Amino acid sequence: MASYLVTGGSGDIGRAIVTELLAAGHSVICQYFKADVESLKGSMSGDVTFWQCDLTRLDTRPAFLENIDGLIYAAGTESFGLVQDFTAEEIDQQYHLHLKGLIQLVQWLVPVLCRKQYGRIVVISSIWGETGASMESVYSAMKAAQIGFVKSMAKELALSGVTVNAITPGVVRGRMTDQLDVYALLEDIPQGELVEVDEIAYLVSYLLHKRAQHMTGQVLRLNAGWLI
Repeated sequence: MASYLVTGGSGDIGRAIVTELLAAGHSVICQYFKADVESLKGSMSGDVTFWQCDLTRLDTRPAFLENIDGLIYAAGTESFGLVQDFTAEEIDQQYHLHLKGLIQLVQWLVPVLCRKQYGRIVVISSIWGETGASMESVYSAMKAAQIGFVKSMAKELALSGVTVNAITPGVVRGRMTDQLDVYALLEDIPQGELVEVDEIAYLVSYLLHKRAQHMTGQVLRLNAGWLI
């Protein structure tokens, strides 16, 4: 079994991924920031360690990265509004959380994975990173940047045994969708249903499998037919 770092482990998607990995017998380091860690501990069972960290302020390389076999970057938060209404601080937060934090962790982890000649990096991006979204321009820009980074790193690490992929979910059932008019959106989605977090976790588990060794640099869409 392997050892993985999952960022955003307290969110709906991240928690489902952690649960899936633990059920498969893997060791997991679950990153969280403001969540109630006791609640997290009560909802997860297995070889899991909790790492409280503000991903917008990554200053010191954590020692546990020496024992990690892969990174699942599921941290993120949406932002709504007209582009002219965002403050510089709000834009910086989106940048540091979605992109700079990802790049920093990959930068720290890559030497470890290259020494092993094996590893996995999976980024949970968004359908908006491919299509863009009105009123979510800053968020969409950061998610698009994640996809560009994934494709570049897949090429950079192609001979190292390390695969790098992105998953771009559509509308996912969970706390983020509570802010949306879901029923109006469902009319535009061919399957007429929301994506479940367990589906995303299952797709992550596939990408981590040894049989997915030649699946790299890909953007896997999971959106109920919304974007084809």
